[in-house]
Amino acid sequence: MNAVGVLNENLKSAIFKNLKELSTIEGNIASFASDKHPIKTILVTSCSPLEGKTLSSISMALALSIEANSKVVLIEGNISSPRIHEMFNVDNVPGLSDLLTSRANLSEIMRPTEFKNLTIITAGSDISKKLDVFETETLQNLIVSLKKDFDYVIVDGQSVSGSSDVSIISKYFDGVVFVVECEKTRWEVLQQSKEKIKGVGGKILGVVLNKRVYYIPQKVYGKI
Repeated sequence: MNAVGVLNENLKSAIFKNLKELSTIEGNIASFASDKHPIKTILVTSCSPLEGKTLSSISMALALSIEANSKVVLIEGNISSPRIHEMFNVDNVPGLSDLLTSRANLSEIMRPTEFKNLTIITAGSDISKKLDVFETETLQNLIVSLKKDFDYVIVDGQSVSGSSDVSIISKYFDGVVFVVECEKTRWEVLQQSKEKIKGVGGKILGVVLNKRVYYIPQKVYGKI
């Protein structure tokens, strides 16, 4: 595995094709922020697994780090089924779970990437009591600490249906972004998931529509 996170060329090419569109992300985030309540920490989730949440998290992090020239740290929060370490071709251990269980310190789990403004934190060792880990103050302290050194902290979390952890930790973030797979997720399911987040004090920033199906040529959409 690499010491520095490197995306494979196919994945990088797919993401960079959408960077122009993704360049509007910071402006959209700013529209929700205020002087008293800046948005620096974002939890990315979905209603169900396999809706493209991880790829959306990476795309968002790259857009902010490249297009907006912001310092970004991307954290793998889906400890039960991590993918970020595979996409960046780095070791998974040590990572987030090792920090939260006092088996590693922050400097040991921070991994640079080929993009100068983007740092990643992998999931780390597999742990059986994920819920107990996320209930500790360590996660809150980590977020507060990272906010001092980064413009944005993005966590690729689990899906709402896949774990109750999402509802627990959503209140620790300035905002939550939902990733929804086009023509798969029912509106009622999305609404129920959003209500779960709001019920614990989470703030919904918006929804990313993933895997959109174009019934007319995609280039025509920009003209209508």
